[in-house]
Amino acid sequence: MKLRSILALSVILLINITIHAQALTASRANAYNEPVKNTAPELPLSFDKGCADNNAMLVIIDEAITAGAPTYNGGNHLGCFRIYEGAAYKVLYKYGSKCKDVKGVLEAALEKAYGDYTSTEKAWIMRTAFDYILGVPTKTTK
Repeated sequence: MKLRSILALSVILLINITIHAQALTASRANAYNEPVKNTAPELPLSFDKGCADNNAMLVIIDEAITAGAPTYNGGNHLGCFRIYEGAAYKVLYKYGSKCKDVKGVLEAALEKAYGDYTSTEKAWIMRTAFDYILGVPTKTTK
């Protein structure tokens, strides 16, 4: 009798796990097919004069985009966000005290990205902030 109860509970648990796995798979598939929402934070309009000639900072951002964009396009949106997040923290660490406006842009983007957003939205929040710092419009393919 005890064995039957354990077996019945195991079957119920297996069914529940299967249902949840199917729902999660469908949810992820829908997330990749949704149009990209550009949810960037409101950003300041100008940069500090002492920060304008800082090419090394711009290289960090450019390298992050060079690595992050193919990661995103390959379907790893969270990986892309993590690349962008790491670059943002590197810029903040190295240049935050000299570049107050850049610091404000990146801190606002990071704060917003830590909100309740999908990894797709988080990646685009950071990308839009980077594009703003680089002085180029954000382009999407969707």
